[in-house]
Amino acid sequence: MFKIKSEVQFDMSHYLSGYVGKCSNIHGHRYRLIAKISSETLHESGQLRGMVDDFSNFKSILKEIAENFDHKLVIEQNEEGVILAKKLSELPNDFEICFVSYRPTAEEMSRDIFNRLKLKGLPVCEVELFETPNNSCIYTEH
Repeated sequence: MFKIKSEVQFDMSHYLSGYVGKCSNIHGHRYRLIAKISSETLHESGQLRGMVDDFSNFKSILKEIAENFDHKLVIEQNEEGVILAKKLSELPNDFEICFVSYRPTAEEMSRDIFNRLKLKGLPVCEVELFETPNNSCIYTEH
């Protein structure tokens, strides 16, 4: 089995609807995203001969996915989230809000990113999303 990995970082704030505690406020993190793709075999011909995939292609797709979240406020698309977004839209700032169908935890986000990589046709086997330097979630399908 061959595995290659790539990494990107992005800054994002989020709101955890229904959470009680220190993280109940809108707050942000510097996320570190590491993804791995795998293959039992390497390409046998052409540009990708001897490779699982081109690192630059892999990194480009990873960056594209990270851009969806970078410097945005990520909010769950529920009643509370819609109310919060409406209140923020009344302020003079131009908040960039990204609605997601889930509570934007490291666990849910790692699964979402995994599925986005899969939809792009990559043979993804693992996504690790660090919310802090010491805390991360690893998502795999096995």
